[in-house]
Amino acid sequence: MPTFKTYMRILLAHRIYIIIYLVIISITGIAIGLSMASGSSQHFTATSSRVAIIDHDDSKLSRALSAHVAKDNTLVPLAGDKKSVQDALAQDAVSYLLVIPKGWGHDLMVAAGDKDTTPALEASVSYRSGEGFLVDQEVKSYVQGLYGSASLGGSQGDVVRTTDESWDKSIGVSTIGQRATPLPSSLLSAALFSSYPIFASVTVCIALLMKALNARALHGRRVASPQSPRERNVALVAACVCLALIAWAWNFGLQVTLLGRDAIARSPEQLGIVGLALLAYSLVSASVGFLVGQLGVSENAANAVANIFGMMLSALGGAWADLSLLPDALVAVAHFTPFYWAYRAIEGASAMRVVSTSSVLPLVGCVGVCTLFGIAILLVGIALGRARTRQLG
Repeated sequence: MPTFKTYMRILLAHRIYIIIYLVIISITGIAIGLSMASGSSQHFTATSSRVAIIDHDDSKLSRALSAHVAKDNTLVPLAGDKKSVQDALAQDAVSYLLVIPKGWGHDLMVAAGDKDTTPALEASVSYRSGEGFLVDQEVKSYVQGLYGSASLGGSQGDVVRTTDESWDKSIGVSTIGQRATPLPSSLLSAALFSSYPIFASVTVCIALLMKALNARALHGRRVASPQSPRERNVALVAACVCLALIAWAWNFGLQVTLLGRDAIARSPEQLGIVGLALLAYSLVSASVGFLVGQLGVSENAANAVANIFGMMLSALGGAWADLSLLPDALVAVAHFTPFYWAYRAIEGASAMRVVSTSSVLPLVGCVGVCTLFGIAILLVGIALGRARTRQLG
């Protein structure tokens, strides 16, 4: 126990790195998540297009068509002269202009009876927007409805009534609900971003701890002490794990408290997988710090390794940009990095639609792969430490 406390005091002596890497950078990730949360409250609203209708026919069919076009759009009054039409299109006063020629209704009834083509309409679409094109497609669909109803016979009034009844009929649809509530995108962004502060803070602090312990003078006093090597090693591992747990608890605790409080009740399984993935990556970071410390690097070198490798692993893992945006060669390399597997677990938990054994086990397997990276790195560090001990001895 006294040895463990000594190791923790050495770690706290480098508190400036804890403040910079762990506290400040972690808060940056939370700020990113909060900004996404504030921007995710947008709601869809249908766009009302600006349309103008010039009806030279004034038949029941043309009036029905005019009413249908004006129903869900903003009707712009427009004179029927050529100059007004040209000015409206040139100045983008309307997105869609419909001109119904004289005799159009009668010609459509005749064409439907003779199985001929529908009479043409004069339509103009604004060059600045795609809204007019969508209105034009709806106009053509409604005209085809009039044509189909007219082919059955009856007066223009009957054709309009039949077409409107058919148009207003809706097909019953239902939405398949998700049994699992998705995690907030803000929480996902903060969790992915936290890979960098976790790695940087844990790696640099443990590396500096190992540097202090491996100094020749301190190493000699440790070896000469009555404490067994096993007890010293257990205390060292406990100190490294403790720092990794502190970094994990700080980051994940902030994320849950500020961004995922609702997910505790709604999505506990997914939230647990995210926390497990970050915990595994924290332990990997501790293993990397242990290895770097065994190499006996300087303080500046430890900072360089923590920053460069921290950013590189986060980038390859998908924390900075979606992996689909990366070249195939980099994606292939990413498979051999620990955070790639943690990323797969976090993303899979966020997108999980149904909580079941078949959906959870693959994500737990990804966390396991990430943990294996940490074990392998730790074994390399232990082997290197034994070699250094024999040299110093």
